Amino acid sequence: MKNEEFHVQNSNIVFTNFVYDKSKYYFLLISELKAYGIGHYFQEALSKNLRIPKNDIEFISIAPDVFEQYNFNNLIIINDSSSNENRRKNHDDFVKDISENNYIDNLIDKILLNQNELFLYMFESSPFMTLDEKDGVTLIGPNHEIVTTFSNKISLYEIFSDVVPMAPFAISKGFDELFTKSKEFIQSSADNVFISLEKSAAGANSMIANDIKDIKAKFEENRDDDFLITKFIPHVFDPTTLGVVINEDEIYVAGVADQKINGTKFVGSSYPSKLSTIDKKEVIRQTRVVGKKMAKLGYRGIFGCDFIVTNEGAVYFIETNPRKQGTTMEFCCTLRNILPIDAPNLPELEFYAVTKNQAAPNMVEPDFSYTNIFWRTYNNKITSKLETYGYLPQQNNEIEMFDKVAKNKINKEFMILEHIGHDFFVNEGSFLGRIIAVGKSYKDIDDGIDMGRRMIHYTIKNSKNDDFVADDKCYSCHYYNSVSV
Repeated sequence: MKNEEFHVQNSNIVFTNFVYDKSKYYFLLISELKAYGIGHYFQEALSKNLRIPKNDIEFISIAPDVFEQYNFNNLIIINDSSSNENRRKNHDDFVKDISENNYIDNLIDKILLNQNELFLYMFESSPFMTLDEKDGVTLIGPNHEIVTTFSNKISLYEIFSDVVPMAPFAISKGFDELFTKSKEFIQSSADNVFISLEKSAAGANSMIANDIKDIKAKFEENRDDDFLITKFIPHVFDPTTLGVVINEDEIYVAGVADQKINGTKFVGSSYPSKLSTIDKKEVIRQTRVVGKKMAKLGYRGIFGCDFIVTNEGAVYFIETNPRKQGTTMEFCCTLRNILPIDAPNLPELEFYAVTKNQAAPNMVEPDFSYTNIFWRTYNNKITSKLETYGYLPQQNNEIEMFDKVAKNKINKEFMILEHIGHDFFVNEGSFLGRIIAVGKSYKDIDDGIDMGRRMIHYTIKNSKNDDFVADDKCYSCHYYNSVSV
């Protein structure tokens, strides 16, 4: 059948290479490009459930990321940034732009002329998503109202503090009350306090402090907001879990990783977790408890939980993430290589949970005491505006990299994903690139992240890295010659 191009009239469409093919069955993947690979796993899930050959299913990725160039199929970029500037877009604003976009609306209508149902697969649900109100459009993901509740730091403590251990906390209404209650916390404890606005993902809008002056400087512009104040508990691990809330009786846990936190800022994760067997079991137990409470309140779908573990082995629940986490792709790649070949992966589990309130066929959890693969991620997030003067290749074969390491075709590898490109302005809060390292040991993945960071640093204008030279000698460096341990 003849392929068809759509005329782009909306100014918010920065880039598209999508050409409609009537012979294909489509779904929409709505997310930043960091989750592009998850589309392949949802493609597999639909193929199995709808009994359509995988090669006959394609996904259209709708994302806000502004790059110099793209190496992705069926891509639509929606953003109002200038052509050589990457400014990270608020998720709800991005979703609102999609819902109001005539090009996307017409595209959906065109697709539904050729198939009875169109699935929307979202990284995170949003109250601003309205496309699923159209006949024939089905959103696969948690209910957005429940997501909003669980994304609120204050609601989290009110809901979960009676079922899992959490730090002592207080809630303040407005800045004046924050000032008073923070004083009380600081005076009654030799430790720091953790303070956060109601909404604060990846450490944004939060701080650790023991000085009222610092608190005032950080939050003085938020005088009318509500705040969460907790005792800061010194700890040695920041584990995170990923799983699926299937129903009130079944909570699937995919694994445990360790987060790297600088202050309150999330930098990346590594797998497997270095927790002791006992602590890992407790983290998994608490994840199931939290998941069951979420299920009772109506949540269905992929979720994550963050914890801290003290030097004495005490485990405290910090928060749940009612969405796919930044490491969902890495967990999917891991499950692909450690589970039986017919076992469902996370997107298939989510599909069954949301649409049928039941577990997918052949569901099996991994052996949490064994893995044949190590991985680590690093988010190169920018703290102040900068300009690039170089670019790195647009890699997107993360699934293949994991498969090769797991099957011992190579010992280790790393890749840099979503580098912005050459001669670009990168704004504060945006990503210049992400690094994924895979190997057979912690040393393998640490070496890979180190090499990736140096390569990214080399693309920044006016930067200097005396330890890295971009010539052929790079490939005789320690990273490529070290023996896996």
